[in-house]
Amino acid sequence: MTLPKTRAYTRGMSLHCSTCIDLLYFVGCPSYRRVCRDLVEVISKRGLDACVRLVRIDTPERAEALHLAGSPTVKVNGYDLEGYDGPGVLACRVYRENGGKGWPSRQQLERALSASGLRPLAPLG
Repeated sequence: MTLPKTRAYTRGMSLHCSTCIDLLYFVGCPSYRRVCRDLVEVISKRGLDACVRLVRIDTPERAEALHLAGSPTVKVNGYDLEGYDGPGVLACRVYRENGGKGWPSRQQLERALSASGLRPLAPLG
């Protein structure tokens, strides 16, 4: 799958956006690309001043340090999409609200971004 070319997506680079949404994942996760695509599309559709930063988790120690709730995990302003604050785990994640699928629904992403107070991009010029 090819990810959209937009300023809403970055792989560790610092972009000039007000909020960076972290997408934590481990290599081999079957769902993180779908979540990345959905996030970028929601951000672009709403014209939000935000970007998605992919954060690869390689070790159990890093999973613990970042409170990985399973892969993929979405954090907006440092807070987990579903409020998870437990120990970090290197496992596939299930999203209860999305019927136990391995990714959050678009509605869940839209609500989280709306609740975070993200503002629209300022016009250029």
